[in-house]
Amino acid sequence: MTAAIKRTAISITLLGESTVGKTCINNVFLGIEFLEEHLTTVGLEKMNAVITIESGEKIKLKIWDTAGQERFRSISSNSLKSSQGAIVVFDLTNRETFEKVTDWLKQIREYSTKIVIGLFGNKSDLEGREVSQEEIDKLCQNEDLIYFETGAKNNTGIQEGFNKVASLAY
Repeated sequence: MTAAIKRTAISITLLGESTVGKTCINNVFLGIEFLEEHLTTVGLEKMNAVITIESGEKIKLKIWDTAGQERFRSISSNSLKSSQGAIVVFDLTNRETFEKVTDWLKQIREYSTKIVIGLFGNKSDLEGREVSQEEIDKLCQNEDLIYFETGAKNNTGIQEGFNKVASLAY
């Protein structure tokens, strides 16, 4: 991990393929009720929160929730330029979304060399897992990622994941 500069506010960009649950994760983190059905993110949505990081300090957190569709990639690139952290989300029940993680990592590193990157394997609360823990561990080791298994439906791993990425980015 790259050491980050201390600041009173940080930005984190959520990235990943469409339908992996980025918006659901973001909403649950912000205390918004989980909804089974919601509208697909178009472009970029920004939300703000004040959180207490591991050191006990309160910081302002700007979260950029990006659309996963290819046609919106340039918009997510813009948010990366000003972010200190990124969270790449994939769906544990959809192997193709895991295989696309390296593409998202390339995009992140193209626009920011000093960024903390977290990997969230989402939908751990659903049946039909298609990605093994061994594969995830290997990717995290090779790419220097911190990993959290999350489930937006039952609020698993989300708070811990955001807090860790924010603390390291701070």
